[in-house]
Amino acid sequence: MADHDEQLLTLTEVSERTNISMPTLQRYKKQYQDQIPSRGTGRTQRYPVEALEVFTQLKEENMKKRGRPRKNKSAEEKPKTVRRPPAPRAKPSESEDKLITLKEIGEQTGISYPTLLRYVKSNIARIPHVGEGRGRRYPPEAVDVFRTLRQESRRGRKAARSGAPATTTVRTTTRVRPAAPSPAPSGGLEELQAQLKELQKSHMQLQRQVQHLEKELAKPFKVVLKR
Repeated sequence: MADHDEQLLTLTEVSERTNISMPTLQRYKKQYQDQIPSRGTGRTQRYPVEALEVFTQLKEENMKKRGRPRKNKSAEEKPKTVRRPPAPRAKPSESEDKLITLKEIGEQTGISYPTLLRYVKSNIARIPHVGEGRGRRYPPEAVDVFRTLRQESRRGRKAARSGAPATTTVRTTTRVRPAAPSPAPSGGLEELQAQLKELQKSHMQLQRQVQHLEKELAKPFKVVLKR
């Protein structure tokens, strides 16, 4: 019976005795060649009995390494971003509640919207307002300023002279139906009929000429060659 030093095991037998999977043993074989005693190379490589303890120790060491934190992975986790609820909007003041739009000023004064825009562009320094552009709003006292600007305009001065209120004029368009075409005079119709008859006659003459030409071409003709 052979001694333990001469008894050699295959990698499959090592797996059965140590309960280590074959992929793990193959990895240990590549990484720890200097630590694992063996005989031969390649497929004929065999392992003595003392190699079982070496494989078992490698398994225990690797199991301990798995429990350690990785070097590349930072232990500290990134703080989670907490979304803050939007701040509550401040309640508008009483002065802001009284602000009106340019459209509302037109309804109160009877001035058209384009005219109000023209007043804003040319007299913005005289008109009290809050904000700029489309968000511009006007306090109630701006209504009197717009009325004053209207009275200072040419239309307002004309209305003041005549005693009529300066109101905007609305142009109305009326549709005019086209007049029905008058019947053509009888003399024109007779002229058209006469021209039509002349055209029919010229057409008949042309047909006769074509027929005569066809008959002439159908006749045999002689070709005389002179030497």
